[in-house]
Amino acid sequence: MSAIRTAKTTAVAGAVLAMSLGSLMTAGPAHAATAPGKLVAQQALGQYTSSNAEVQKRKYEGDAKGGDSERNNCNFYTGFWTAKANLRWDRTSAPRQGTITNRQACGTSKGYMYIKVGGAWKKKWTDVKWTSRAWCADFAKYAWYWGKADISGLNAAADSFRAYGKAKHTWHTKAQVASGRYRPKPGDVVSYDDNGDGRADHVGVVTSYSSARKVYHSVEGNTSLERLTYKKSQPATAGRVLGYTTPKAR
Repeated sequence: MSAIRTAKTTAVAGAVLAMSLGSLMTAGPAHAATAPGKLVAQQALGQYTSSNAEVQKRKYEGDAKGGDSERNNCNFYTGFWTAKANLRWDRTSAPRQGTITNRQACGTSKGYMYIKVGGAWKKKWTDVKWTSRAWCADFAKYAWYWGKADISGLNAAADSFRAYGKAKHTWHTKAQVASGRYRPKPGDVVSYDDNGDGRADHVGVVTSYSSARKVYHSVEGNTSLERLTYKKSQPATAGRVLGYTTPKAR
C-alpha cells in the first residue's frame, strides 16, 4: 500500500509540476518572447486572399466599392490609423479626398478596430473611413499590429521600418543576405530605395523565402499598380532592396 501511495503521490506531484510548467509556457512574458513573424505574414497574406467582401475592397484605392477605377491614394489602412475613435489612432490625419490629380471623395468600409463601447475598449467590426496618403507603411504596420508585433516607433513613413530595425537591432542588410549571414523570414518588412539616397521609400511584408533560390514572396500596399499586390519570387538582393527588418514581439 505504501508503494501504491508513493506512486500516486509521485504521479500527482508530476501532474502538478506539468501544469505549472504549462502555465509558465503560456504566461504573458513567455508568450511575448515568441517571434510574431509567421502571424504577421498570415495577416498580410490574409488581407490579399480573404474572401470577405469588405476585406476585398481594401485591395484597391478609391471609393471603397472595389476595382481600379479611382487611383487616388484613398485607402482603408490609412483610414484605420487616422481614425480618432480607434484605440490605435496614430495622432495624425489624412485628407478624405484623393490626390491633386484625382480628387474623388474617399469611401468607407467595414473593419475591426478597438473602440470605446460602454466605457470599455472592445474589438468591433465597424465603419472605417478611408483617407488619402501614401500607404505602403500603413499597410505593413497594420499587418505587424494584428500579428502581435511591437509597432513602437513606426509611422506612415516607409523609412520608419529601417529606423525601427536599427534602433531595436533587427535590421539586416542585403549584403548580409547575399553572404548567407541572414535569411529573410516571414513577417520581415523588406525596404526598398528607389531614389538611391540610402533611405527606404517603399516597404512590403515578406510572406515566404527560399534559401536555395534567394527569392521571397511579399504582400505590398501602394505599389506601382496603386493597390495591394502579392509579389512572387523577387530577388532578395536586387538593386533596389536596402534590407529587412524583423518585428519584435510586443
